[in-house]
Amino acid sequence: MNTSLRFVVCLGLASLAAACGGRDTEQQAGGEPDTGQTAADTAMQGMPGMGGMQRGGMMEMMTQMQSQMQMMQAMSADSMHALMPQHRQMAANMLAQMNREMQGMNMAGDTAWNATVDSLRQDLTRMPEMNAQELRAFMPEHRRRMMSLMEMHRTMMGRM
Repeated sequence: MNTSLRFVVCLGLASLAAACGGRDTEQQAGGEPDTGQTAADTAMQGMPGMGGMQRGGMMEMMTQMQSQMQMMQAMSADSMHALMPQHRQMAANMLAQMNREMQGMNMAGDTAWNATVDSLRQDLTRMPEMNAQELRAFMPEHRRRMMSLMEMHRTMMGRM
């Protein structure tokens, strides 16, 4: 196994473990990721000033996503294709967490936010049907949308 692939596998396993947080990761019947709280989520709700938000957890999720997206740019099409199930789960978990944070603060997304979330959900639905070469060609646009959403989230949270 070459060094790049070993790194990808290790990062993927670490990211998956962090995203799972020890809870069941099966999706709900509606196709959305499980939105149940972890023990860490519950503990942070009791912290003064946190208002139920898991800002540190979201920042970590976004950092992991940025790292994964950057790493995927340098991968072969076949390696990228092999990483897709893990990437899709990480992205779905991040979208669900962002949604929980916004609901917890009684915030509604603006038009740009909603359009970007919808586009990313469509990406996650379409990706499994793509072959390795199609996925490789598709990823720059997916990456742009993912980075844009994370920046919108940082901006919204910075105003709070």
